[in-house]
Amino acid sequence: MNNNSQTYEKVVNASNSSKEKLKRITAVLLYSVFFAVWLIFALNNPDILVPIIVAGVLCTVMLVLISWKYLIVEYEYAIWYGSFELAKIYSKKKRKNLVSAELCDLLLVAPATEEYISRAEHMEIDKKHLALSSAKAENMWLLVTGGKDMPRNLVFFEADDRMLTILRQANPSVFVKKI
Repeated sequence: MNNNSQTYEKVVNASNSSKEKLKRITAVLLYSVFFAVWLIFALNNPDILVPIIVAGVLCTVMLVLISWKYLIVEYEYAIWYGSFELAKIYSKKKRKNLVSAELCDLLLVAPATEEYISRAEHMEIDKKHLALSSAKAENMWLLVTGGKDMPRNLVFFEADDRMLTILRQANPSVFVKKI
């Protein structure tokens, strides 16, 4: 089967990681402090107490609606016709493309062991992406992108056998077998 016609997609929920949970707890605390400031201001101005409390509630609700979507994160890895794509998805709606690279331009595909992480970091990386459900994710791999005149990205991802097969077939010279 021709590699360039193979497609693959995987979505990993990053919102379950302890770091993401800590961000959500911090956000709730900041929302509470924000509303408390409005409440203190209202109590210091008793003649306009009700309008200030209403304004505080509305502003707090708007702040939550605007910012909460950035606290529910998923990563999508896709291989489309010889190209690797990495996107960050917020609240299952807003999508931000992070990395796009041709499979033939990959510089390294390896298990995320100390040895290969060190080797990847010595490749003058421009940007690092942790596209994982947690820091201790099962089957963690890394890849380094970087064609001619392209930025070098180090991507940590959770691989399954199908994805690894496609990556190995597309660029066997940079693929490191798992030990």
